Amino acid sequence: MAPVIVDAGPIYAFLDRNEKHYDWVCAQFRQIRGPLLTCDAALSEVCYLLQRSRSEIVGLREILRRKVILSGFGSTHGLDRALELMATYRDIPMSLADACLVGMIEQNPGSVLLTLDRDFTIYRQQGRRLIPLIAPF
Repeated sequence: MAPVIVDAGPIYAFLDRNEKHYDWVCAQFRQIRGPLLTCDAALSEVCYLLQRSRSEIVGLREILRRKVILSGFGSTHGLDRALELMATYRDIPMSLADACLVGMIEQNPGSVLLTLDRDFTIYRQQGRRLIPLIAPF
């Protein structure tokens, strides 16, 4: 099975029962085999959202401890590519987390991205190829 890379939105929705896409995200998490991959920048966004909504960070800590989600992006090469992508998509603009996730897609051929963010319909991997998505839209 292809690696599944997960954006901040679905992680946050999984941890907040009041989030609009909670049920959809829970159904996706049940169907996916193996750990989900993400980047530290997306985890930073999740932490910010959890603190802003006054939600508990305990749930995030638990899914990381149990290795349901693994952070797998942080190399110097990866960061350089992320900054290059941010420059390319400066008119949107592209966040660091989104750029890192596109970099992860490029580094993991055959992978798909679990997201709630429509911007990933605009972004391309290696400049031309669509990013395969699992999304509610």
